[in-house]
Amino acid sequence: MSIAPSVRTSQRIRLLSGVLVALGVLAAIWGVAYTVNAMTQAPATVRVPVSMVDTQGVSGGWGDAKVQVDGVQVPDGWLSGARPPGLSPQQTDGRLTLAVWGSTRAEQALSRADWLVNGIGLLVGTLVLQPLLLDVARGLPFARGNTRRLTILAGVVVVTGTIAPLLPVAAADLVLARTGLDENPVLSSSASLSPVPWLVGALVLVLAVAFRAGEQLMDPEAPPA
Repeated sequence: MSIAPSVRTSQRIRLLSGVLVALGVLAAIWGVAYTVNAMTQAPATVRVPVSMVDTQGVSGGWGDAKVQVDGVQVPDGWLSGARPPGLSPQQTDGRLTLAVWGSTRAEQALSRADWLVNGIGLLVGTLVLQPLLLDVARGLPFARGNTRRLTILAGVVVVTGTIAPLLPVAAADLVLARTGLDENPVLSSSASLSPVPWLVGALVLVLAVAFRAGEQLMDPEAPPA
């Protein structure tokens, strides 16, 4: 049983699937090129994210740790690091960029490797999603296998979104250790955990459950997922 869309809608869906895959390919190529280019920059300056740590024990939240900039005075206030992305350890009070000369290839590669992981994740996600879109274009949105594809897509979103932010943090670990700044209690390479990939992955899994119900309606003899 099929639910055939109009010819124009079908053509648009096929075009969309092709565009998505093309974007995935471009993102993966860019991620590889950007990371390899970073490796060629050693031993030039490497830039990595570092966290500011509240060493005074007075921080009631983000923004209490002060940043000093020559020639800049803030009346009745102060400069602080950027808001830490995602969920950070309680003592993390802000985020700065540390720029250090004498980088290694590993430091440079890891400092940009989040682009590599995100690019590959986008490519894998579009390749997984393309057959589903083509089934929709044929009027078979609940064709067997689409539930599995959505489940895989949810996993790709979670894995990519979790691993990618950790790689620049690993680069920061190497830089702090090389420069001896890992002994400074004010700076840390602590990672932040964003709930967004997990929430998106959960929504995709809910969609997979809905597609599974649709598969069973279209094909009652279909085996359980």
